[in-house]
Amino acid sequence: MSADVSGEMRESVMDKARLCFGCGVCMGGCPVARVNEGFHPRRLVRELVIGDWDRVLQGEAIWLCAQCHLCSETCPQGVGLSELIVDLRSMAVRAGVNPPEGYSENIRQVAETGRLAPITSATLVSRNKLSLGELDPVAAEEIRELVRGTKFMGLIEGEEGG
Repeated sequence: MSADVSGEMRESVMDKARLCFGCGVCMGGCPVARVNEGFHPRRLVRELVIGDWDRVLQGEAIWLCAQCHLCSETCPQGVGLSELIVDLRSMAVRAGVNPPEGYSENIRQVAETGRLAPITSATLVSRNKLSLGELDPVAAEEIRELVRGTKFMGLIEGEEGG
């Protein structure tokens, strides 16, 4: 698979990864690392730097990230780990790696409703108690159009390509 991760995107990812000096601040704030001891953002970067692209792109770590951006906000080196992970996900899909089923389900939910999680009556009650106000309507059709323009539509519809 290494041949599939060459070129401009690989260099962009490596430019970000090389900034990391392994301080571990990304681990301290990561909500996924708190609940999944197998998720190590710092290890992911180290694997990239030593050239273990196959392991990174075929592994589950890039799909576990919640994209909360806390790692990027707290990194003293400005690695931009959450953006790096988005690039790695794109590279993995281009190389023929399918995201885990749960990830595809998330994409399906967003494509259908414009939201990652359905809004339940319990959610509305909680928002009311917290004085958060009404939720803005979602432009679900625009989101569906964006998803249609990616390979993910083929994944969620069970087709090859997209």
